[in-house]
Amino acid sequence: MFFSFLLAFLLLLFLVLLRISTPVYSLPLPPGPRTSWFQRSVTSLYPWVAYAKWKEIYGDLIYIRLLGNPILVLNSAQAIHDLLDKRGHIYSSRPIRPMVVDLIGWDWAFSTMAYGERWKRHRNLFHRHFRQSVPAYYQTIQIKEAHTFLRTLLDDPDSFRYLTRRAALAVVLNLIYGQRVAERGDEHVDVADTAIAGLTSAGIFGTYLVDYIPALRHVPIWFPFATFRRNALKWRELSRRMVEEPYKVAKEMLARVATPCFVTQELENMTLGLEAEEEETIKNVAATAYAGGSDTVVSIILSFFLVMTCYPEAQKLAQEEIDRVIGHDRLPILADRPCLPLIQSLCYELLRWNPVTPLGIAHYLMEDDEYNGYQIPKGTTIIPNVWAVLHDPEIYPDSMAFKIDRFLDVEGNALAGINEIPDAVFGFGRRTCPGRFIGLDFVWVVVASMLATYNISKAVDENGQLIEPEVEYTSILISHPKPFKCRITPRSENARLLIEQTKDTVI
Repeated sequence: MFFSFLLAFLLLLFLVLLRISTPVYSLPLPPGPRTSWFQRSVTSLYPWVAYAKWKEIYGDLIYIRLLGNPILVLNSAQAIHDLLDKRGHIYSSRPIRPMVVDLIGWDWAFSTMAYGERWKRHRNLFHRHFRQSVPAYYQTIQIKEAHTFLRTLLDDPDSFRYLTRRAALAVVLNLIYGQRVAERGDEHVDVADTAIAGLTSAGIFGTYLVDYIPALRHVPIWFPFATFRRNALKWRELSRRMVEEPYKVAKEMLARVATPCFVTQELENMTLGLEAEEEETIKNVAATAYAGGSDTVVSIILSFFLVMTCYPEAQKLAQEEIDRVIGHDRLPILADRPCLPLIQSLCYELLRWNPVTPLGIAHYLMEDDEYNGYQIPKGTTIIPNVWAVLHDPEIYPDSMAFKIDRFLDVEGNALAGINEIPDAVFGFGRRTCPGRFIGLDFVWVVVASMLATYNISKAVDENGQLIEPEVEYTSILISHPKPFKCRITPRSENARLLIEQTKDTVI
């Protein structure tokens, strides 16, 4: 009882002080709902949908002030472009994230770092290795792991969720650390799965009260209301394991016969006295790639399984293009992409339909700004509503529907100003995802290879009745389809043989 009274008193005192210290501006603040805890609760389930509905009331800009924290939601592609792209020099930082950075310990991830020299060092190092024109052996690894994915599905199709995560991690661990992943029961998969679950649970700004009141990070773990502190302690240990364990193995490999990869190449540069980043930067960039590449791709591929289950006609059209262009005697490779425009359109629609990050990672305004007659105060957290942008009916007609051919007519769409390529999923301005090209390559390879060899359909229950999957997604930073069942079977005996032969194929 005493602790409850004390907490209520401190919150009341905090609110009074904020009221007294609130500055007065010459221009009005952007419109928004009256600040209250009710507003926080009504947006907590699917905030991107709530913000999109509020656009009808408040417009493209929605200003919210919670416990003294100014938050600006951007609900349109134009507002996002004008601020995050054109004015990137003041909109490219990140807000203070006590839960994610201080408590869970993701201070090593350069995606969470404030804009400045430290962030630039990390991003420049990443760009040296992962550009749009990647080395050929990157694509070789992606093809090899896509083929392994096909084979594991033959043996255990019901485990497609686990096998999807395993495949995505296998590519990342090989490229970054030169390490192979076991086909089942690999410790790296389990560690990454649990550690990233912690990040995504806390990743949307404001999920935890400590985001609004940073002083709460000092609350003792034993305190009755400190569940967030106890969760953070558990997630912090897993976060450090993601950083340290694969790096340690890669460093030990350098003393033997090292597999070419990001870490060994940079460490060799250091030993040769060549220009190289400090070791801590190498370790941080490696772990950021490990984390970033092991969950976003998973969400997209799981969406592919869900879409193929719910939209059999789309699967049929895609398979017809594969059969016409590739035939039945080999599997698709990345060089086939220009000849398979419908498959490319399918991949773009997967990005748009239920985006991986429905609310983009928050930006932070570094100085006072003005936009469209409104004042935007320094220190405002800027939240780009990616979901709203990718479901804008003026840009994407019938936006709630999945349309496999939506992006097929690229030139016609550009002239008409509709169906723009869904680049919004990769972030904005100077914080655009630097690994997007590699991620898209792997998604394309998996999608094309699956369509060439498998049929995906609705599962049946013990009575032989079709199970209708629910199209539901998790409400966290990296949104995934909720668990669903589907039936995954080889398209033919020839397709089965193609899959089995990949084990002996030298790429």
